Amino acid sequence: MPVATTHFVFYNQPSAAEGAARLLGKQPDGPHIVERAALHLVALPAHVQRVTVAINMDVDTGVTCGALTHATLYMDCVTRAAWTFQPPADPDVRAMAIAELYRHTANGQQVWKLRAIGQGWADGLDGLARAHGVNVT
Repeated sequence: MPVATTHFVFYNQPSAAEGAARLLGKQPDGPHIVERAALHLVALPAHVQRVTVAINMDVDTGVTCGALTHATLYMDCVTRAAWTFQPPADPDVRAMAIAELYRHTANGQQVWKLRAIGQGWADGLDGLARAHGVNVT
């Protein structure tokens, strides 16, 4: 069942949630191109209960996630905690939800948790958007 999305950050809209979620763009990093984003969890509005991190391949060229040879999602925070997840290189997938951060109550306190996902859509951004409650026409 799709969940309504109120904020959607992508190349045509690189910032959302009053700037708490931002794409920082592609940058060379040695022999690879790295795309970075910034997410300030404490600055997210209270109604934001989860954040999904996703990738979308260039559908105009026919490239799929099978082309991912050095893909790694690396996340770290001010407490020095860090997580690394390598999404699968799937030749049938054009868009993929890689990870989800979600609010959780533990001992009466709101905390953020991280879940690795790796769920993909062969129809690319359209399928990803529909799965998150965005109407694609």
